[in-house]
Amino acid sequence: MRDFFAKIAHFFTHNSDLKALFSKPPRHPGETDVHYDVRRRKIGRRNLFFFSFLPLAVLYLEMVFHIFVFGEISLTSFVLIMLFSLSFGFLINGIALLTTLKTNRIITLITLAVTTLIIVSQYVYFTIFGDLYTVSLMDMATDAATNFIGMLLEGIGRGWFALVLMFLPLGIFIANFKKYSPAFSPRFSFRILLLVLALLLHLLSLGIVNLDRANVGGGNYHYYNNEFRAIESTKRFGVVTNMRLDVKAMLFGTKDTDVEIGGDVENPFNTVETTDITAETTAEPVVEPEPIVYGDNVMDIDFETLIANESNDTIRKMHEYFSSLTPTKQNEYTGIFEGKNLIFLTLEGFSYKTIDPERTPTLYMMANEGFVFTNSYTSLWGGSTATGEYAAMTGNFHQSAKCLGMSGDNLMYFTLGHQFSRIGYKTYAFHNHTYDYYSRDLSHPNMGYEYIAIGNGLEGLSGGWPRSDYEMAVATLPYYIDSDVPFHVYYMTVSGHANYNWGGNKMSAKHKDIVAEMNASENVKAYHACQYEVELMLAELVRALDEAGKLEDTVFVMSADHYPYALTADELKELYGITASDVYDDFDLLRNSIIIWSACMEEPVVIDKPCSSIDIIPTVSNLFGLEYDSRLLMGTDILSDSDPLVILNELFTGPNWCWMNKYGIYNSDTGIFTPAEGFVATEEEISAYVKQMNNVLWAKRKYSPLILEKDYYRYVFE
Repeated sequence: MRDFFAKIAHFFTHNSDLKALFSKPPRHPGETDVHYDVRRRKIGRRNLFFFSFLPLAVLYLEMVFHIFVFGEISLTSFVLIMLFSLSFGFLINGIALLTTLKTNRIITLITLAVTTLIIVSQYVYFTIFGDLYTVSLMDMATDAATNFIGMLLEGIGRGWFALVLMFLPLGIFIANFKKYSPAFSPRFSFRILLLVLALLLHLLSLGIVNLDRANVGGGNYHYYNNEFRAIESTKRFGVVTNMRLDVKAMLFGTKDTDVEIGGDVENPFNTVETTDITAETTAEPVVEPEPIVYGDNVMDIDFETLIANESNDTIRKMHEYFSSLTPTKQNEYTGIFEGKNLIFLTLEGFSYKTIDPERTPTLYMMANEGFVFTNSYTSLWGGSTATGEYAAMTGNFHQSAKCLGMSGDNLMYFTLGHQFSRIGYKTYAFHNHTYDYYSRDLSHPNMGYEYIAIGNGLEGLSGGWPRSDYEMAVATLPYYIDSDVPFHVYYMTVSGHANYNWGGNKMSAKHKDIVAEMNASENVKAYHACQYEVELMLAELVRALDEAGKLEDTVFVMSADHYPYALTADELKELYGITASDVYDDFDLLRNSIIIWSACMEEPVVIDKPCSSIDIIPTVSNLFGLEYDSRLLMGTDILSDSDPLVILNELFTGPNWCWMNKYGIYNSDTGIFTPAEGFVATEEEISAYVKQMNNVLWAKRKYSPLILEKDYYRYVFE
C-alpha cells in the first residue's frame, strides 16, 4: 500500500502536464522579475480557468436551481450533486481536450449553453406548473408554454432573480471565450487523465447511491436504478443527472421491482374507550337483527387459466397480483341509482374552499345534501390536469401527462363511458378548450364517449381565456336534455384555470364584482371569481333538468383535477388557512370535495373515512349497480366496508408517496406514522404495520401504470 501511494505522489510531482498547470513556467532569457511575475499569474489563471470552470459552473447551476426550487438540501444530496456535476464537467473537458483548442472552446460553449438552457427551462416550467418536464414531454411542455403565454411570462417574472443568477456562468464564459484553453499543449496521456478522473468521480457517486437502499419504493438506489420520477431524481441527484436518467428510462425502460403479494394486512390498532362505565340497568337487552350478507363486486374471470397460459412474465405477474386481492363487497347502497342519468364533472383547479352558502348556493347544496365525504382528497400524480383527469375517469393513476394520449388505443373497460354504453345509455364528453389538447381527441372517444370540444363541434362560446363553463352548459344541453334513453354526460371544465388575476383570466374579470367585498388578497379573489363559473354552470344544468322533468332522475358527480397550484405559497396558505411554515408539507393542501348528489335523496349520507379521486369509479359503479371487478381498479368503493388507501403526493418541496387510511397517516419524508384519534398500538406493531402498508402502496405504484402501459384489460377481457 505504501508503494501505491508513493507512485501516486511521484506521478503528481513529476508529471510535466500537471506541473505546467500548477507550477511556475520557465523564465524567458533576459526577462525581468516584474514581467515574469505578471506572465506567471496570467498563465496560472488561464490554466485554472480551463481546468475548473465547466465543472464548477455546472455545480453552481445545480445549487442555484436546488436552492430556489427545494429551499434546502441534505448532506447526501449535496455530495451526490457535487460529484455528478464534477464528473460531468471533467468528462466534457476530457472530450474537448482531445480536439484542437478552437474546437475545444466551441464544444465547451455549446455544452455550457445547453446545460444552462435546460436548467433554466426546468426552473421556469416548475414556477408555472410545480413539476419538472421530462424528455418525452418536451413537446407538451412547449405546447403548454405557447398556449399559456401569460402564465409563461408570469413564471419568468416571478423567478427573474434566479434566472439572472443562472445565466451568470454563461456570461462569464462568453466574456473569456478566447482565453478558454490551457496555456500549454498537454500530452495525450493527460487528456485521458481527465476522462479517468470523471469516471472515478462517477463511480464514487454510484457507491454512495448504493448505500441508500431504503424500504421498498424509496431511497437513492431505488430512484437511480428502478423507478424514474423527475422530482425525486432532481432533488437527489441534480438536473443534469435527472435528464440522463430520463433518457435512459425512455430508451430502455425501468427495472422491474418485485413486491410481495397475497395475504391481508394485519391491523394492530386497538380503539380507545372514550366513555365511562355506566351504572347497571334493568332495561331489556336490545336484540340486533341478523346482518345482511352481501356479495362481492367481482366478475367471472378465470385467473388460473390466464396465469397458466400467459408467456409474458409481466402480464403473468399482474394476473397473480390482481387475483390475490380481496374484492370489496356490495352494500346497502348498491344499485340505488340504477337506471338514472349521470352527469360527471372534473373541475379545473377546483378547491372546496370556494364553496360558500351565499355565493355558491347550488354547489353548497350538492356538497352538503348528497353523499358528504368529509375526509376526501385530490392527490397529485404528474402535476397536470391530464393525470388528475385520468385518475378520476379510470380509477387508476399514472404519472405521465401523456397518459390520456397513451390510453387512445387501449381497452378502457371500466370507464363510465363504456360501462354505461354497454347497457344502452347515450354518452357524451364535453370540454370548453381545444379538442386535441392533452390528446383528448384520442382518449375520450376511446373511453366510450361521443367527444365534442372547441374545434370539434362545440360552438356558441365567446372567445378569450379561459372560456365560460356556463356557456358550455348552455351550448351542450340540447345534445341530451330531450333524450328518450338514459344519458351519461362527462364535462371537463376550464374556467378555473390559471392565471388567477384580473388581467390574465377573463372569467375572473367577468365576476370581479361577486368577490369585491371578500376579505382576501387580489389573486385569491381572482381565483374565487373564476370558480364562480362552476356555480353558474351547475345552476343552469339543475334549472334545465328540472324544467324537463329529469332532475329527480339525474345524479351529479364531481371532483377536482388538482389543487390550484398556480397560486403562490403565501396565497395557498391564505386560501386553505394553513399555518405551517411550508404549505407544501401540509396534507390539508390536498383536501378537497368529492361530490355525489341527486335530488331524489331524502337526506344526506355522511362518510368520514378517507377517500380520493381514484375511488370515484368503483363507488359510482356500485351506486348504479354496474357490473365491475373491484380487484382490477386501484381505487375502492368508498361506501363498502373496505378501507380505501389514500395516496398523498405533493408538488414543490412537499413529500411524495405518503398514504392515509382510517388508522392514521404516514409521512414518507419523515418516516413517521401518526395514528388517527382513537387508535393506539405499540411502536413495534406500528413499524410492522407500516412495512406491510408500504408494500401495498408499492404494489399499486408498480401495477397501476402497467395497466395503461401494457394495455392490461385487453389481456383479461379479450
